[in-house]
Amino acid sequence: MRQRLINKTQPLESLESTETLESLPIGSESKVSRMAISDELIPNIIPAKPLSLHTLLFDSSINKETWVEGLKYHIKKLTNLLLNDQTQSFDEYLGNEFGKDTPQISEEVKKRLAEIDYRPILQDLLQTAILIEHSTIPPYLTALYSIKDGTNALASQIIRSVAVEEMLHLIMVCNVLNAINIQPSVNKPQNYPTYPMKLPMNVDFFVGLETFSPNSIATFIAIESPSSPLVKAPKYNNEVIPKASLTQKGAFVQENNFWTLENMKGFIMENVHTIGEYYDVLFFYITFFQIIAYYQKNGSLPHSFKDLDQGGIFTGLASKQIRPEQYYGSGGKLHAVEGLSGVIAVFQEIKGQGEGADDSIFDVDPSQFEEGVELAHYFRFKEVFHEHFYVGGDYRPFTDENGMMPVSTPPNGKALPVDWTAAYPMKANPKVSDYTNKELYEQGVEFNRTYRRLLDAIQDAVEGKQSELEKSIMYMYALKEQAVALMKQPLDSQNNAGPTFEYISL
Repeated sequence: MRQRLINKTQPLESLESTETLESLPIGSESKVSRMAISDELIPNIIPAKPLSLHTLLFDSSINKETWVEGLKYHIKKLTNLLLNDQTQSFDEYLGNEFGKDTPQISEEVKKRLAEIDYRPILQDLLQTAILIEHSTIPPYLTALYSIKDGTNALASQIIRSVAVEEMLHLIMVCNVLNAINIQPSVNKPQNYPTYPMKLPMNVDFFVGLETFSPNSIATFIAIESPSSPLVKAPKYNNEVIPKASLTQKGAFVQENNFWTLENMKGFIMENVHTIGEYYDVLFFYITFFQIIAYYQKNGSLPHSFKDLDQGGIFTGLASKQIRPEQYYGSGGKLHAVEGLSGVIAVFQEIKGQGEGADDSIFDVDPSQFEEGVELAHYFRFKEVFHEHFYVGGDYRPFTDENGMMPVSTPPNGKALPVDWTAAYPMKANPKVSDYTNKELYEQGVEFNRTYRRLLDAIQDAVEGKQSELEKSIMYMYALKEQAVALMKQPLDSQNNAGPTFEYISL
């Protein structure tokens, strides 16, 4: 299980950052607004007496501003406890929030709760999570395939490892959907990213299909930006050698009720700036619906994690879960989901691999000596961008008295050789319609057929035919061969062709 993903000691009011990386000369970084935690999600001033969880969930008389501020507070509080395995403290939190002194739930609210349909809401929000994960895979694969054979071995290894882990994340989100008895969808036209695109959050940069370059790696860094502005500095040791969407609204009736899909998505679009933050909000929403399900069944509110872990919204078939022994990818651990504890394990894995665990640059707490410990995605991409490894570097000049350094601190360990010229000059964000040459057009179409077959295999697997995942290995090999064949062909005097990752009917 991932270790302590959220900084429990840093004051909430200090969580802010405005840095970003964008297209700049090699080795440089900019100061444009970055996709990172800010006071828009966690306000600078936390109310002395924050809105109670009971009031937040059940009082429709509060105004929208009060609801938003209460939601920010309890997202941070709840995820800080459960995603850091603090179940005993979570039980105390629930006891305080749903104790004897809390008001009785009115008959009007009980009627409204009975009418709630969580499925279309969670379907939309979890399918958006699938889209987020899917949106990163084609850009990472495009940059990887554009690197010419025999060059940039270390950079290729880093990009490949991240792409494989993003596929793992996508499959685990499908496990969460299946656990809630909602059929995941990965191979329909609406599930395809269209490039260039913005991630479905409050971000100010575009993600696209580009050749391997400082610009594409800077975009990858922005995609994987951590929520926390500080990270533990690696220990200095010269001896260390580093390893080479639906639109249906919720069913609440009253106009002043805030628990609708529209309001939930609106909160995300206004306040969520990182993938890690998206999963925090999504986890809170899942827990919210589990609390409601518990109340509907028992006529009382939950007082412990044990009350919420099983049953409730988790009514899916265990036979549809993809389990570790059925997954043929490497990098990370696949978790099956049969209750809230499984959702925690999935979200810990996704957040830990993306932005680091225990406020470190590693994807797990290195003190646990887990096999295969490596850097989180954000820091792996920064190593490529700055052409140096983190491990073995000296970060004492950037470190405060608590051993923390800004996440913006560049790696300064052993050199990581990068040849930025050893990549095919692919046209950015190509479309098969750009290929007027018949043979080239057919190659582009065939690549998209192969990618569709890969997604079809995943779709079959998440529908209960897990053995279909075996085909994904064959399709991945074919994708690389077809992509490189496209990238070797000139379109004009400056640009070559490339894979387009467009939807195609078979």
